[in-house]
Amino acid sequence: MIGVFAIVIVLLVRKKIQNAYIVVFYRSALLAFVMYVLILTSVEIRWHYITRHAQSFDLNGNGFVDLNEYTDEALAALNKATQDTSRTFAFVTVAIFSGLVSFAFLLTDIAVNPLKNKKTRNPYE
Repeated sequence: MIGVFAIVIVLLVRKKIQNAYIVVFYRSALLAFVMYVLILTSVEIRWHYITRHAQSFDLNGNGFVDLNEYTDEALAALNKATQDTSRTFAFVTVAIFSGLVSFAFLLTDIAVNPLKNKKTRNPYE
């Protein structure tokens, strides 16, 4: 939810940016927040798939997999649902990952921006 609000704020701020070097930070921030939201959304979808798969072994619909409903496949699905820590730590690891990727994009964009500006200038001025 915070990532979506951050994307909206970054998009609203875009209209006020005039300096070409500040646009570099804008693009980097937009990349970071969009990656953050997309990856967390995929983690949440995966988590729902895992829990639905584990719940599909509850044959009598009481919310628990009883002893008579245990199979090797049911145990594997339940273990995957209970021992999966990707959802627990996703917001931290995704924040670090998207921050590193957007920082690398920022450095690349800062290095390329002067070359791009030098190339587009009119040499006859």
